[in-house]
Amino acid sequence: MKYSTRLARLFMLIAILAGPAAACNGQAVPANTPPPASNSRPPTGGTLPTAAPAPTGAALCGDPQPPPVEDLQVYHTPALDEPPARRPFRDPVFGSCMVRVSDRQQDLGPEDDSPGLANEYARVQSFNADESLLLLYGVEGSWYLYDADTLRPLREVPHYLQEPRWDARDPERLYVTDETRLLAYNVRTDQQTLVHDFAPDLPGQELSAVWTRYEGRPSADGRYWALMAEDGDWTPVAFLVYDLQSDEVALRDVRGLPGIEDDVDHVAMSPLGSYFLASFDRACEQGHLGDDAHPCGLMVYDRDLRSGRGLLRIVGHYDTALDAQSREVVIYQDIDTDYISLLDLQSGSVTPLWPIDFSHTGIGLHFSGCAFARPGWALVSTHDDDPGDYTWMDDQVFAVELEAGGRVIRLAHTHSLVDDEEELDYWAEPRATVNRDFSRALFTTNWGRSGTGEVEVYMIQVPAGVLVGD
Repeated sequence: MKYSTRLARLFMLIAILAGPAAACNGQAVPANTPPPASNSRPPTGGTLPTAAPAPTGAALCGDPQPPPVEDLQVYHTPALDEPPARRPFRDPVFGSCMVRVSDRQQDLGPEDDSPGLANEYARVQSFNADESLLLLYGVEGSWYLYDADTLRPLREVPHYLQEPRWDARDPERLYVTDETRLLAYNVRTDQQTLVHDFAPDLPGQELSAVWTRYEGRPSADGRYWALMAEDGDWTPVAFLVYDLQSDEVALRDVRGLPGIEDDVDHVAMSPLGSYFLASFDRACEQGHLGDDAHPCGLMVYDRDLRSGRGLLRIVGHYDTALDAQSREVVIYQDIDTDYISLLDLQSGSVTPLWPIDFSHTGIGLHFSGCAFARPGWALVSTHDDDPGDYTWMDDQVFAVELEAGGRVIRLAHTHSLVDDEEELDYWAEPRATVNRDFSRALFTTNWGRSGTGEVEVYMIQVPAGVLVGD
């Protein structure tokens, strides 16, 4: 999927630089149905309406919650018409209470040519600090704010936002990257303020961007930021760790580093801010890991960037998370063993969790470790280009306990058909992401409309008491 992901990122970057431009019985039925949706489209600009914080524990569905499904049987995706927006229903197989958040026919702005809406990425937190708002992406480059309680679209953001990341404490603040600058954006007032310009930290260099390169996020408390500076040819020239609290920058020059010419896919900070992770496109030789002088695969650096070591020979999709002991870990697709595996960032030890059966389809996986307030669990979503189900994890969203022999909680079928040969199907990859306390999860689906870009965002309510420790 790396080629299609890169292509989709390129189109996203072009858009940014261009400027504004089923319940039981197999049917989607209402449960605690909100008022009918308005036919008016969301306003663009202006002040954000005042909204009460979302009651994250409030049940969407009024009927009793069925027991969780934890076995590893193959359950086939049921035939189900696309549910209407903002009318809760239960997944017919796994019993989760779900709701379609977006409505591509009504929620997009009048000048927005996006065929659908998506949550940005599995590793990106969609909910703001008090969970009263969520941010969705119009796939042609627009952004929309939604009330996270009523799920109504509030307005289209009147700015193109590159790498928007919610502040960990202020529910009205987003951070965005803009060329060499980190900016703070207030979603209520539309005011942008400069946080730090990194150009003076790299004097004499012609820089295109200082950013995470789409997939990174800061530490859980928002203090430490992993960033990468790229020159006019979009080649990495420096790694940076920015301390938002002290306004200090740790910097490592990577010009001329072996493997840097093959590019770095992205950089990210670990949840507690202890480590800087860099995903090198150059894989290590079989049986070897990178080192400080010869990086390859997934590399980890101390926060001061003075020393680095190899973690993985080759990098697939992954995310950082906290295990039940609040240790910083990585959950990832192990390309060498075909397992979902767990890696301890401090020791480098690997724990295989669940085998991945590729004998039927080329399963794609994404991981979300964003539930820092519910350590010990991560969210996984899968996709492929076959409407059939052959293994227990096909075309699903499920929660995984971060320990050997841990539990798996099956949450929902995605109903998304993803053909790697179809450019627009990048947006149909579910890329499920979880909120901070693992009570709500979002995923994107084309509901079988492969090749159209007609995607919608769905929310799963994870029942209280299901996860260990509740």
